[in-house]
Amino acid sequence: MELIKEEDELLRRVQFLDPSFIKDDGTPASSSFSLKSGEDGLSVDIERLTTREKSIQDVSRFRLYALNAAFTVSLGLENKHDPKPDNYAHALITGNITRSIARKLAKEAKKIAYPD
Repeated sequence: MELIKEEDELLRRVQFLDPSFIKDDGTPASSSFSLKSGEDGLSVDIERLTTREKSIQDVSRFRLYALNAAFTVSLGLENKHDPKPDNYAHALITGNITRSIARKLAKEAKKIAYPD
């Protein structure tokens, strides 16, 4: 298990073809940072443990957005390393992810210029 540091960047995969996840101006919608039914937390990758290519998985459907780990903690959330058999970099952002928190996460997320 890795300790997630304050300076770590957390990569979130967002479907970019669906207008309910990406706004016309290219910024992510709050729905991209909302928990779906049955989810324990927001699925992210710890950038220093992976590559952008591996994290994005399918460039025809997804784009990557980065959140600073210190920012998520400042919102009262917790970052937990949650390695998967096929993805050691996997982590979860957990806590009370309200609509308001999801909006703040979406607003703060920085688009990663990969692959475009």
